[in-house]
Amino acid sequence: MAPSRLSRFVSASCLATLASASILPDLHSLKASKTRLAKRDAWPYGVIGDSWGSGVSYNDDVLYDGNKDNCLRTKESHGPQMEADTSWLGDFTSGLRDAACSGSQLVDLAKGQYQMGKVGQPDLIVMTSGGNNAGFGHIVDVCIYHSDPTHNYGPAYKDDTDGTGDCAVALNQATNYIQNTMQQDLINTINDILADPNVSNNPDFLLYLTGYAQFFGTDYDPWCNNEAWNINSLVFAPTPYLSVELRTAFNDRVSAVNTLYKNTVASNFADKARYVDSDSAFSGHRFCEPGATHSDQLNTDTNFDGVYLWNLNWPWQVANVDPPAGQDPNNVTAQEAEDLFNGQGVTAWTGGSGSGGGGNDPSNGWRLRPFHPRTSGYTAIKNAILGQLKTDGLPKAESGSTPTPTPNPSSTSPAFAPGTCSFHLDEWQSCLDDSKNLYAQIKMFDNDKNVIGQTVVDPATNPLGDPINVGDSLNFQSKLPFALQVTGEHEGDYVQFNYNGLNFKSTDSQCSVGGWDPRDGPVCGLRFGDQNAVSLGFFLGVWTLGG
Repeated sequence: MAPSRLSRFVSASCLATLASASILPDLHSLKASKTRLAKRDAWPYGVIGDSWGSGVSYNDDVLYDGNKDNCLRTKESHGPQMEADTSWLGDFTSGLRDAACSGSQLVDLAKGQYQMGKVGQPDLIVMTSGGNNAGFGHIVDVCIYHSDPTHNYGPAYKDDTDGTGDCAVALNQATNYIQNTMQQDLINTINDILADPNVSNNPDFLLYLTGYAQFFGTDYDPWCNNEAWNINSLVFAPTPYLSVELRTAFNDRVSAVNTLYKNTVASNFADKARYVDSDSAFSGHRFCEPGATHSDQLNTDTNFDGVYLWNLNWPWQVANVDPPAGQDPNNVTAQEAEDLFNGQGVTAWTGGSGSGGGGNDPSNGWRLRPFHPRTSGYTAIKNAILGQLKTDGLPKAESGSTPTPTPNPSSTSPAFAPGTCSFHLDEWQSCLDDSKNLYAQIKMFDNDKNVIGQTVVDPATNPLGDPINVGDSLNFQSKLPFALQVTGEHEGDYVQFNYNGLNFKSTDSQCSVGGWDPRDGPVCGLRFGDQNAVSLGFFLGVWTLGG
């Protein structure tokens, strides 16, 4: 919802005594030293990209963040799986900030949606993007599913000798984009990411690019030539069988994207980026593998160890409920299909789902998730990423590693002006329930009033700021060596802060906080819309940093 006026303003000129350069640990040596790094609560890393990065939530149980920003992020995707698997973190806890969004394109990473503004100040970002630019979702729809039962999609790909059918046209358009435009789009995007102020001053920052998995078994077993997964058609049209030719065309284009990513990183960004091959991890678990059956292609295995990719299933199959009375559970009529799809197409790749909005609702997950990884597929991607992290020796200061001697602190200037640090915090309260209705906007300054960190507000996605709720605290990253943890508390009406083990509250004596506007908090259910609340004030907190 859009805020109608200010909510609570906890303007925090957090007077933090920043020790002078002679006693403050050098930030570079801080990264290199196990004894220093072990003090950092969370290792900051982020996930950006499209629906292969976010995953596609298909019910409330698998939602990662309550469908924040209408992005369909799911607990099943590789980012949250990395967060749940603590085996790789060594002396750290997870500092994941997941900003990937279903439907996004390359431009949305460092511009557009500006996903870079939602990942804090990370040491690592995992990026998966470009499939929407290449039109993968449209290809899946016009070559396989034919989601509009009233449309004649033209000849099946195998028989389309003059290339006029929708499938052949879409595949040719993808080839043209991949060969002529995609590399420059990718280079521009990576340059924008590396120039972003959240990472540009971090000498240790790395960008991991994960490619996509080929969709079909690479042995091209002929048993699948008679498979067809299209929706029933109201008009006569050839059946889009999964011929060897069609499956090869799909895989070739995915492989072309992966090769372009790998070569672009190696040639242009070898010092700051890595290509992570996750395609090989899907071997034996794609559609149409040798020895598989029709039933295997429909995700009937409940342990997710068969095909690692989602196929199209009907809403009642997703929800595990009985279909409507008289409904064949494995098929629908053309008219029913038209009503179900409502012209919105299949898969979250397509523009029909919007870029971070539109049809991006878990109730649509059954039609948005096809040709995206299932839980097992994301586990394979996660393991590929963890393998690259191990190769790169990340995160630093794993258990058992040898501490690196700390250089003379006076040899390197800190990334801020020593003295007094201050921060300004606006606290907002919305009309959601108390478990998720507090937000903050923060700007932090050093002794010379230089900005050394701030949250980013996007009027379209997070107009009130970042969540600061119990169980979903904000780990605010700045140029200081540690994150400032911010948690709003309803009982007692204060904000709790933790900086490297030092706790203080907005109600402490060194802080000054104003009241709420409106005085009694948000006013909800008004005829013209909800009115969010704000607290006006200026508060000061003091803590001391040392060696």
